[in-house]
Amino acid sequence: MRSQLAVLSRDEIEAIHAATLELLDRVGVAVREPRALRLLENAGAVRESETERVRIPEGLLKEAIGSVPKRWTWFAREGAHDLRVGEGGRTYLGPGSSCTRIIDFASGRAREPTQKDGDELVRLMDALELVDINYTPVSYGARDETPRYHESSTLVRDLQNTSKVGVGPSYNGTMARDGLRIAAVLAGGEDALRRRPMVAGYCDPVSPLTHDRMMTETLIEYAAMGQPVFVMCLDLAGASAPASLAGTLVQQNAEVLSGILIASLVNRDAPVVYGSVSGVMDMKAGSAAVGGPEFGLLSAASVQLSHFYGIPCSSGGQSDARVHGIQASIEKGTTLLASILAGADFVDLYFGSYEGFNATSPEQVLIDHEIAGYANRYAQGIEVDSASLSLDLMEAVGPGGSYLKNPRALRDTMAMMGREWYLPALFDRRTPDGPDRPEEDLLQMAHEAVARILREHEPTPLDPGLLKEMKVILEAIRKEENGSPAAI
Repeated sequence: MRSQLAVLSRDEIEAIHAATLELLDRVGVAVREPRALRLLENAGAVRESETERVRIPEGLLKEAIGSVPKRWTWFAREGAHDLRVGEGGRTYLGPGSSCTRIIDFASGRAREPTQKDGDELVRLMDALELVDINYTPVSYGARDETPRYHESSTLVRDLQNTSKVGVGPSYNGTMARDGLRIAAVLAGGEDALRRRPMVAGYCDPVSPLTHDRMMTETLIEYAAMGQPVFVMCLDLAGASAPASLAGTLVQQNAEVLSGILIASLVNRDAPVVYGSVSGVMDMKAGSAAVGGPEFGLLSAASVQLSHFYGIPCSSGGQSDARVHGIQASIEKGTTLLASILAGADFVDLYFGSYEGFNATSPEQVLIDHEIAGYANRYAQGIEVDSASLSLDLMEAVGPGGSYLKNPRALRDTMAMMGREWYLPALFDRRTPDGPDRPEEDLLQMAHEAVARILREHEPTPLDPGLLKEMKVILEAIRKEENGSPAAI
């Protein structure tokens, strides 16, 4: 990827960095997980009396940033889907997460998702080339399942429905350990999992300037096992952060970097990701605005900050639309383009979701996939070399010639199409055959594509022996929670 979008100058980045250091040293952060608090104190952070607030000196933060792995591999069940992180190239994309509503295409109405919805979405995304991270993107209740069992069983089903990299339970430390036990089966043991990280955890600081207990437990467990940790902020300017975008960036920077510091104190070799899906509070609507231009600006600026530190990053591509379709596609297209052109390593929390990460639909997944193809093509830029300058070809065709009839030109066109052109898989560029040809509805076309993929695509099966071992873990979790037998 060659094209770059910069919304901050070098001087502005350094000003935000300096303000972040001052904020952490003078104000600090609240850390509500006892182990993390002790790690910070022992490393030289200054605790405010008997409170949970710690002030972090510049030297401690600098050491952690310097030790963070800059390049690493996130291993998938199938080697073809391994992700090489920190080396540039295409931005890796993943689905929205924990969506509480899904659009039922038949009725056009939003409803609560089901397990079947979750499984079908994972299987759908397994078939799509530009989906790199894949896991159940919806939140749903399940009868006779505790939240702990539900999280682990969802991970096992994800592993059955996709061979791409995924995300493990990230609610608290106990659930994180359950997910890591399952991932260790997939990797071939705990030592193998440490050598070949396969499942990521999420840690979301609570703005302003707080690391809560359960999310920090999650960070500690994944970092201790050497698995990728996304330290992901959703700061809202005017609500949970200053109204100024620069102020929001300073606060977010302090939250993310202090989270990365905790991960580094647990395990200096733990791969971490600087994450931002920050936006603004729409004071008129009384809700978060993560589909507007400010969201894209904050995403691009966050990518620049993470690159300033040399840390892989994840930023946003999202929409505030209440339904899938036109508004969702416009907002997701513009915000995704900002992140990709800025050079984000990841845009997770993207495919399918809208309504500020709360709703999803399989049709929007297909539309978003097409949008991603367009955005990636912009990022590739225009390659200029002796072949693409085409002087010999223009001489061969000559003035008044035809590139559609000249055999050499046709051969060149076929070669250049594969190298330089993006050909839509969903959008329709055909001219009407006649005045009576109806214009096809985008959602209907997406719906038909979803139906075809789900009818035809079968994920690579999970090894039966591994699945059996995972079910043993699920059985143990079930019994530990309520003493009843597992039914999988």
